[in-house]
Amino acid sequence: MVRKTSVVFLSLLMIISTFGFSSITTHAAESKTSKVVYLTFDDGPNRYTPKILDILKKKQAHATFFMIEGNIKRNPNTVRRMINEGNYPALHSVSHDVRKLYRGSSKNVALEMEKTRQTLLRVAKFNSKLTRAPYGSKPYMKKPFRDALAKKGFKMWDWDIDTLDWKYNRTRPTMITSRVKSGLKGKKGPIVILFHDSRGTAQQLPIIIDYLRKKGYKLEVYNPEKHFVKNFWNDKRF
Repeated sequence: MVRKTSVVFLSLLMIISTFGFSSITTHAAESKTSKVVYLTFDDGPNRYTPKILDILKKKQAHATFFMIEGNIKRNPNTVRRMINEGNYPALHSVSHDVRKLYRGSSKNVALEMEKTRQTLLRVAKFNSKLTRAPYGSKPYMKKPFRDALAKKGFKMWDWDIDTLDWKYNRTRPTMITSRVKSGLKGKKGPIVILFHDSRGTAQQLPIIIDYLRKKGYKLEVYNPEKHFVKNFWNDKRF
């Protein structure tokens, strides 16, 4: 009888412990995720990309680069360096042109992303399926466009914070940092920040990385095995 009671007592302890640890683990995972930031760069690679890569390497940080097909062809060594140093190469179309992408067939975006994928694969032996629609997925990527993109197995990311660095990078680069700081307020992670491969962004990037880390954020790079939905339509296919 004593032995039976001991077995029951031990079993109850195991159940309580299991539930207790599960609760703690889940809470810890949520807390960790809320302090994760993804640095993403559009429109490269170009003459500023090596400088950005230098900064990332020095700061022991990584980023995700959404690249234009022609720029991949023109800067193959930069693309290979980007990948070799642990950054993730992603796709940002061939034309980056509203009329060519969104005014014709609903298959146009998917076709341009596929061509960009093939070029990246040929140049760097890397098969990326992550895309970013030029100018963001809203309002342009209506359902027929998204259907065509999903049919080819692509993923699509937008962003949480737009730094407007295309606007400020030459005249008021400090505004890029200001927009990161203000954009973080009230947001829970994972947070995706939109930059471009530009001079002002490269100038501000060390300051931004230091600020993010001071605030307790962990900088991550895209990992297809840990993909999460981040698009303005909240389309779960992407």
